[in-house]
Amino acid sequence: MQGFTNQQLFQIAKRNYEKISLFCETLENEGYWEKPKEILNEPIIAVLDKYVQAVLMNLSTYCGYFNKEEKKFIINLPSVNAIGCSEQEEQEEICLLTAKKMMASPPILLQLCGVRDIRKSSMFTGYFFDALVNIMLSLSYLNHHHSDFSIKFIEEYYKKILVFLNEDVSQNIITPRYLFRKLSSEQFEMEKIKKRKEDKLQKLEKKKEKETAVEAALTDEELQQLLRQGKLKINAPKIKEIQQQKKEALEREIEEARIEEIKRRMKETNNKNRLEELLQELDGLIGLNEVKEEMKSLVNLIKVRKLRESYQMPSMNMTYHMVFTGNPGTGKTTVARLVAQIYKELGLLSKGQLVETDRAGLVAGYIGQTALKVKDVVEQAIGGILFIDEAYALTSNDMSNDFGKEAIDTLVKMMEDNRNNLVVIVAGYKEEMEDFLKANTGLISRFNKFISFPDYSIKELMEILEDFSKRSGVELEEEAKRQIEAGLNAMTEESRQRYGNARGIRNTFEKIMINQANRVVEIEDLTQEQLTRITLDDVKGILE
Repeated sequence: MQGFTNQQLFQIAKRNYEKISLFCETLENEGYWEKPKEILNEPIIAVLDKYVQAVLMNLSTYCGYFNKEEKKFIINLPSVNAIGCSEQEEQEEICLLTAKKMMASPPILLQLCGVRDIRKSSMFTGYFFDALVNIMLSLSYLNHHHSDFSIKFIEEYYKKILVFLNEDVSQNIITPRYLFRKLSSEQFEMEKIKKRKEDKLQKLEKKKEKETAVEAALTDEELQQLLRQGKLKINAPKIKEIQQQKKEALEREIEEARIEEIKRRMKETNNKNRLEELLQELDGLIGLNEVKEEMKSLVNLIKVRKLRESYQMPSMNMTYHMVFTGNPGTGKTTVARLVAQIYKELGLLSKGQLVETDRAGLVAGYIGQTALKVKDVVEQAIGGILFIDEAYALTSNDMSNDFGKEAIDTLVKMMEDNRNNLVVIVAGYKEEMEDFLKANTGLISRFNKFISFPDYSIKELMEILEDFSKRSGVELEEEAKRQIEAGLNAMTEESRQRYGNARGIRNTFEKIMINQANRVVEIEDLTQEQLTRITLDDVKGILE
């Protein structure tokens, strides 16, 4: 490692910092930072920047070379100079106190990596720690300093953080043997290989083109034979250099292949875990038993199709566009959002977003504008699902100058143009949707999967109400529940249709919360128990 310049060392550290930044972004996106953020009130990257700077400042002072070059390295490495490290000596003491305080705290980012590793069978902790060690080694080699002090610091740091890591990580990944090999080999993982590659390329560029071409084409045996015959004038050191180049190239290919395989396995594991989570979320929805079975069957069919493709068997012709039929508030949009994410994990869609629209979002009032409007909405949905609610409204207008037909024609064309990365789900009442599909021959051939969403039973509506209450941290008294249930039972068929299923029960819950707020605001010395109780007075008259 003594051959690295300061600039090369900084670039090595920067690449490793960017790697752990990506780990942190993943933790934040997956929700692992929500609770720590409530306490620390900072984004995860800000905490990462502080922690990295704190580790490096403590390393520099421990080794006795906290000079201008080291300070510059520490200031410029993270995205933000979070601790406020300065090249000016008068601010040095304040920064060092902050760094020591930070180092004395538990390594929360490593702990969160450990939590994710347990839940998703990933290896975030090992990769995170390894990148952090690479950064520390980069700083320790600055100006060719590197001493036993830096090794000792890293060993002591290892012992401190080890007590905060889960047992699986400490026994199988970040082990004493791993640390010994890391510090003894003085390698920055692939960085040494990358530097050797750069050095070799520079040497090869100085060779004559003809000589390079000849050497590249010869095997070791052919090379030796030509030398014995006197047809190639290369000395022994040169032969050794060529052989060494070939050996290193092979080792490099093997190492790169190994890393790619690790990445592939990690991705497969994460995708599998995420798919299972989404299917569990679908299964956890209240009611919709037939819908769940239909979706599970469709997922299984897609999995088998993928397996057939992996064995190079003939592919089954499938269309993934769907028609959701049912009354308002029966969970069509909720299921569509889950389908978008499930399709992404199955590799059918690249992004997995859901774009919702209706007639107003697709049809314009002037000639030529509708096609542009449809194009804009569809482009937003590429990579995910376009969900068109009350799609039958596109064909329900009998006026000769209506542009609904233009919208459908444009939609069909764009569905065909983006058939490998776009799924369209149309939703509405059953009879009206059947008429809608007859409006364009291209629609019938593309929508052959019909999923019916039945109305919720009264029992299921009460379960949904209980779920709303639980999420809001309130509890309905038994008398209040009986009052709501009685109101639902007393509804006529026509009233139930207008009520709107889950949408109606959500509106009911919101009215209950308003009534409760109006009641408890008058109570002096309000207790937490009173604040979390929904009484009979809060629900009276709501469903009359």
